[in-house]
This record gives sequence, structure tokens and C-alpha cells, in this order.
Amino acid sequence: MKKRKNLKRRAPWPALFASAFILHLLAFSLSVYAADNKVGTEGAAFMKIPTGSPRAQALGNSGVSLMEGGEAMGINPAGIASAQMRELSFSHLGWIQEYSGQYMSYVHPIGQSVVAVNYAYYGIKNFDVRDTEGKPQYSTDVRVRNSYATFSIAKGFFLEKLLVGASAKEVMEDNYTREYKNLVFDFGAILRLGRKLSLGWSAANSSGKKKQVVKVNRLGGAFAFNPFVTLLLEQKTYSDRKAKLAGGLELSLPEELLQVGRVSLRAGYAPADNYGKNMTDKTLDSLGMNESAGLSFGVGLYSAQALGYGMGLDYTLAPYGALGKASQLSVRLQF
Repeated sequence: MKKRKNLKRRAPWPALFASAFILHLLAFSLSVYAADNKVGTEGAAFMKIPTGSPRAQALGNSGVSLMEGGEAMGINPAGIASAQMRELSFSHLGWIQEYSGQYMSYVHPIGQSVVAVNYAYYGIKNFDVRDTEGKPQYSTDVRVRNSYATFSIAKGFFLEKLLVGASAKEVMEDNYTREYKNLVFDFGAILRLGRKLSLGWSAANSSGKKKQVVKVNRLGGAFAFNPFVTLLLEQKTYSDRKAKLAGGLELSLPEELLQVGRVSLRAGYAPADNYGKNMTDKTLDSLGMNESAGLSFGVGLYSAQALGYGMGLDYTLAPYGALGKASQLSVRLQF
């Protein structure tokens, strides 16, 4: 009689990770929706802003399963594992009420891993300070200097189907009401199921000091119907409010078709409060968005052949009703 060979079955890792992801998503959803709404009760609220990624901002402040390179550091550190080249990026953010920020990042592949660093700085001009009677205090020395610096490391497994990453981040908040520094940590993972579907998870700003830095948790997925159309949905929760579902749509025309570069058009939506009607911003008036909030729009241009380097330019506009509009412009160089 012939002996039967012992065949070792390979573990279906992508399927196992997908199942674990779905179970975690359900458990996470139940827990955050059961939480009390505590909006504005935790510090470093500027960590909610998608600085460094106009792409994520245009897609409804979403992209945990999609962002790559330097722009992934503030969304999901696992995204830098996709980098095949060194990348240097800079962005300027114009937020509402004259609040603004600058962001710089550098990504560097080392062997089978990728490391990255970034620095973001925020400030505000003409800060309106009033006493208890509402009178302006022009002589008051008001400082609003918020910043953070990050070191990230990420690695891909199973032929880049699973990406994992982690970050250590120093957050500094120095304004009229508080001043402190705090070391926090980010963790994330991306699972790619074939060429069309990717799932992502990240937990940002984990810290031993309660309520000094708002925590951000993301769970989401992106589905590419074809090389031209990508849809993404993301559930996002902050430690001071309940979870909300957001998402966006990206339409891309490849570089091979246009000859000058890849052009991407983006639109997204994230649930927002009613901020009233804007009566002063001419841009919002001309676009008919005086009362809009939660919508976002963006455009991106990338060329892999510009001067022998990869170069990208991205811009995003997001209206906030009576508060005005937010915009962000970024440039990146791959070499």
C-alpha cells in the first residue's frame, strides 16, 4: 500500500486577518456608539486636523486604508510601508478663523522597512481676547503655538499584503489656557485583499496622561472599481465624541493617458454641525456654499517623469459655513 503524504496546509492569512478586522470593527462600533458625547473635553484638539494630507482632507478626512508616504503619518503609520523611494513633502494649511499650520515630512526606505519623520507647527494671528465684560484686550500677550514631531517605522509582510506601522510623537500645546508637552504613540495596519479592496485600522495619540491629547481611532476600507475610480468609507471616533461615518470618492486619469501626469479629482463628506451662513467670503459665495459644512473638494497632480523625479501637487478646499473655509496645499518630491 502506498503511504499518504502529509500535506502541510498554508494558513490563509489574508482571510484570517479580514475576519479579525470585521469582528474588531463590529466590537469597536458597538463600544463607541454606546459612549457619551463629550465634545471638546480633551486637549490638543488640533490633532484632529488632517495636516500634511490634502488628499485625506478632500476625502472627508478619511484614508486609513489608502494613504501612502509622508501624508500617511498623521492618518495611519502603516501607510509609509508602501514607499519605494525617498520622499520629501511640505504643506501649508489655512484653517478657519485665521488658524494656520505648516507640515514637513521625510520618508526613507531602509532594507525591508521604512522610517519617516515629520514636524507640524500651528499658530494664529489677531487672536481676539476679551475680558469678562466682553471688552477687547489689545495689550494682552496671547500665544498660540501648537506643534508635534513624529518618528515612524513600518514594514510590509506577505508580499506587501499586510502593512503594519507604529509612531512615537511629541505633542506640544502652548496657548492662552494651557501649556504642556506629551509623548504619545500611534499604531496602524493595512490589509490588501487583491488589487481592489484594502482595509485599514489605526489608533492615534495613545498616552498615559488622560485627556491631555485627544485620541483618534479609525477603521475603514477602500474599493477600487477600476484604475480610475476609488470609493472609501471610514468610521472615525475621537475620545471626546461618538463615532461618525465619513467617506469620499476619487477619480483619476493615469499619466499614460494625459502624457503630462496623473490628475485626480476628489470629493468627500464628514458629518458636521450647522455653522450658519457665511456673509463675507467671496469664494464661498461664488460657489454657492455659504451654508455648506462637512463637504470637501480637492485636486491632485502627480508626475513620475518630471525632471527625472516623482513630483506631486495637491490642493483641497472645505467650507465651514459662517466660520469660513479651510484649504491646504502640498508639494512632494520622490527621489
